[in-house]
Amino acid sequence: MKSFSISIPMLRRLYLKFRDEETFLRALCVFVVTMLTLHFVRGVDSEWGSTNLTLSIEAAIASAVIMKEQKRQGEIQEKQMQALLAMTEAQRDMLADHTALLRSIREADERLLKTLTNPTEE
Repeated sequence: MKSFSISIPMLRRLYLKFRDEETFLRALCVFVVTMLTLHFVRGVDSEWGSTNLTLSIEAAIASAVIMKEQKRQGEIQEKQMQALLAMTEAQRDMLADHTALLRSIREADERLLKTLTNPTEE
């Protein structure tokens, strides 16, 4: 018999898919309406303990998943910022090289112009 195992990243993906705004709101509304109906019609969960526990557990899971996602997004942003910084520094170095090249070309042009306009001064 093959064993069935679910990894934590897989559970996180499933939970985030479930927490999609529309899906989650529908499920939450169905849960609340069902619990209200059962409470008032059948007398189930007269102290609201199960409902409160269920919603509290979901909120705890949500906060843990959201914090993990924020941390992951922060790490991604940090990598993007490092890449952007490296590109900007490379651009700065390239512009410095271009400036030095243009300066040397200008100096050579000035010497050539001086030689061409005053050939006897040398």
